[in-house]
Formats: sequence, structure tokens, C-alpha cells
Amino acid sequence: MCTKIIAILDSKSHSKMKMESVKDILYNFLVKSNILWYLMSIFKYFYIWRICRSSNANHFVMDDDGATIYANKLDGKVYPPFGLDILSRIKKLKIRQDDVLICGYPKSGCHWVFEVVRMLIRRTTTLSKFGKEFEGFIEFLPEYALDSLPSPRVLNTHFAYDDLPQETKDKRTKIVLTTRCPKDTVVSNYNHHINLKPCYKYDGKFDNFFKLFMRGEVSYGCYYKTASDWQRVLMSTSTPNPIFVVKYEELLRNPVEMIKKLARFLDVDVSDTFMEEIARQTEFKTIKIAKRKDSFLSGIYRKGIVGDWKNWLNEKQNSEMDAMPNVEWNC
Repeated sequence: MCTKIIAILDSKSHSKMKMESVKDILYNFLVKSNILWYLMSIFKYFYIWRICRSSNANHFVMDDDGATIYANKLDGKVYPPFGLDILSRIKKLKIRQDDVLICGYPKSGCHWVFEVVRMLIRRTTTLSKFGKEFEGFIEFLPEYALDSLPSPRVLNTHFAYDDLPQETKDKRTKIVLTTRCPKDTVVSNYNHHINLKPCYKYDGKFDNFFKLFMRGEVSYGCYYKTASDWQRVLMSTSTPNPIFVVKYEELLRNPVEMIKKLARFLDVDVSDTFMEEIARQTEFKTIKIAKRKDSFLSGIYRKGIVGDWKNWLNEKQNSEMDAMPNVEWNC
């Protein structure tokens, strides 16, 4: 049943009015009934299979030894192989007035911060059941799934500011921006690709992935350009969005203080005791244990520490990163 419904909704045929009517009926049914979230335990495995099909990729990034990363390329930019149909509709995505958007380069702490922000917004100390991929990742989920989410939504993306949905600017959506030391980011990014081999199809060596990362050939492009672009946005007086920066290292060092700052930014009035409990429930080891039974999410949470790059980068690689432009959140 689930397969048939999704197939109809994803149909690209616009020639028959009857089919459009059926799609509209099914769309409205899924969104208004919330049935998708009752069936999520089944739906997510079908959807992961669908999103990880080799046929989704239209771009292939090859490292020096010939190992290949499957990807999508749209408007000259490289993205994960989630499908051009989803990626191409981001700019026109409908945004609600009370949405909160988490942004950041991949592996800069978005999963972690999603759990914190979600708890604050929902006034709960319980972790999400399905993770950010299935509860707000805008370039991963189909639009009918995003529309099915109850308000206020905590959405998330790795898109650059200029590529965000236009309505995020029109509605002055609050943005929580995650940042992380690029050395730890490249290590985590490599392991992310290895652990999610069914999606990326990559089994290369770290040294080769490092070169791709430094050349900006991995998904979402160059880390340093992304950092520079966000700094421009933060410094601009014409930026319409309120933006709060969460540094990975600061959240790890003093989670309660960071959560208090986040609560003020989000206009969430909760007690200190409540925020201290959020800090306990979102400790990395707690999240990892909670997600380890999920075959997909278990590959996303690895160590959650600062300085692991010292176990991976050689002297030359370390020097190469040190020589890069001095962004605010450099190591």
C-alpha cells in the first residue's frame, strides 16, 4: 500500500487531469490524516531504499585510486544522491511563519543541535523517534512528508544561504547555524561516507577523500567557501533572518549555557532545571545509544568529540589546512 501511494505521488506525468486529481486527493489525505507518521517505522525503510538507488545519481566523484562517490549535480553544485526532483524544488519550498531552520556544513553538529532545538521548541526532554532525516531534512524528504509535520517545525538543511527556500527570507525565519573545526569535520565527513556506503557507494581511503574535501568536490562543496559565505551573511546589515551560531566545541564544553542562549534566541521560556535535563538527554553517548538499534541512524553517530583529527591527519595535511583562510571557526 505504502509503495503504491508513494509511486503515485512521485509520478512525473502531468498529462492526465484524472491522475492529478488522484495525486491531490492522496496528498491531502497523507498531510491531513498524519497517517504517514503512524506508518513511519515502515515508510522510512522503503524510503531509504528509494533514496539510495544508484539511478538517483547523475554525477560521480572519483578519487585518485578510482573509488567513486555517487552524487547529484544541480546548477553546478554537488549534493548527495537524494534525487534531482527533491533538490530542484528547495527554492520554492513552502515555509511556515513559526518554522525554525537549522543550517550548517555536513558533520558540523546538525544532528546534535536538531535534538536540542526540537526539545526546546516542543517542550520535551525525549529524543526524536526518527531523527532529523525523517523529521525535517528538507533536501531528503518529499514535500508531502514535510507538509505532514506538525507546527512548529524544526527544519534542517546543508544548503548555502543563497540557495535556501525564498520564503525563509520573506518570512524572516530564525536560523540556527552550526559550525565546527574543519579538521574534525573532514574526518567525520569521511566516516559518514564510509558508514553510509549504500547511499554514497564510496569505499576509498581517507587520504584520497581528504584531497576531494580540500578541492571542494564533495557534497555541498568547499568547506572554506561555505564558512566564508556564512560570515558574509552574518556581517551583512541586509540579511533579513535572525541567525544564532552554535559552535560544536562550545556546545560540547558547556552545553547548559549554550542551551540557555538558544532558548533566549528562540523565545522559549523554560526553567533552568528543564534545560539541564535537555543537556543530559542530548549528551552524545546518550543519543548514540538511543539510535544504535536503527540501522540507518547508527551509522551517523560516531564519536562526537573534539580533536579526533589528530588520529587521522598527517603533518602535511595538517599544514595544508592551517594554511587555509582564517575563518572564525577554524581550529
